[in-house]
Amino acid sequence: MQEPQGGLGMMGGGGGGFADMSVSLSGDQNRHIKAEIANHPLYEQLLSAHVACLRVATPIDQLPLIDAQLSQSHNILRSYISDHHNQPLSPHDRQELDHFLVCFFVSLLFKISPF
Repeated sequence: MQEPQGGLGMMGGGGGGFADMSVSLSGDQNRHIKAEIANHPLYEQLLSAHVACLRVATPIDQLPLIDAQLSQSHNILRSYISDHHNQPLSPHDRQELDHFLVCFFVSLLFKISPF
């Protein structure tokens, strides 16, 4: 199955951080990790914070592109959710993913509204 192409730098490669780790993962492992992220309780908050950061840094004439990509993100998310198999992460991997997502979320919050 071909990898869905998304905008907004969401769950895609080349944006730095967790996505760059996919280089050492097989295609199935990469999709599995993305499905875990898409099904994580923090996902909606992460997406919202990420989009808020994009809106701050995007020229006003480009803002409609963010909205267009965001409207497509539901299809991408649906694809990952449908691929979410009953192969849970190990407790250690789950803890690492939780820690990463919390740290990423906090860093996005600081970019949106620094203290």
